[in-house]
Amino acid sequence: MLNHRFLFALFTIVCLGQAGCSGGAEGGGRKTVYKVSGKVTMRGGPLIGATVAFAPKENQPVAIGKTDDAGMYTLTTYDPGDGAAKGDFAVTVMKIVASSSANADAPHGVDVQPSSTHGAKASKASSDGNLVPPEYADSSKTPLSFKVEEKDNTYNIEIK
Repeated sequence: MLNHRFLFALFTIVCLGQAGCSGGAEGGGRKTVYKVSGKVTMRGGPLIGATVAFAPKENQPVAIGKTDDAGMYTLTTYDPGDGAAKGDFAVTVMKIVASSSANADAPHGVDVQPSSTHGAKASKASSDGNLVPPEYADSSKTPLSFKVEEKDNTYNIEIK
């Protein structure tokens, strides 16, 4: 069974690699960052324990957050919860589950809360254990793109 911290670190490395490691700083220092937060839902309920990464399309550092029990995330670039640099980002979402937990017949899926009394079932995890459809985990294929502006930014994400 893989350690969740190892998987988070691996996901971070993949995001950085796909983004071209463009984390250069302005004038030899840190780039100014702005608060970015939101909620991730899948099939109408909060997606718990997912990793959200803002992969830069320009020369900005990567920003990463993890969803809580309500599906809420806050991005971190340098210090916990500080936000993301101004600019355009491809946004990836990944939820790794242990193979024994990735059972589509499990009630309400794995950490996916139902939006109605009918319940929601999680799809089977891919071979790498990702519960989220694979296009959301690849910064070159993700359908998600957001622009961080010089303000507090709120971006809710619905995984289909």
